[in-house]
Amino acid sequence: MKLIKLTSLNDKKYIYINVDMIGHIYEVEVEVYETNNRNSITQPHTVIGSLTHNNGGFKVVESVIKILKLIKEVNI
Repeated sequence: MKLIKLTSLNDKKYIYINVDMIGHIYEVEVEVYETNNRNSITQPHTVIGSLTHNNGGFKVVESVIKILKLIKEVNI
């Protein structure tokens, strides 16, 4: 198993993703959503989906380019 360490957008804690189980990865520039009739805006982030979960993916701070570099380093 090959793991990369990423930073969760929500609580800034580390999560470890098995690179062989990554299903999708994409960047979100700014996400706007409504809570209690107020708009909330989150910072730019990356969503990385895992084949073992049906939750739409993990929101992380690292960019797609940074994640691809981490994957390349772990596969060497």
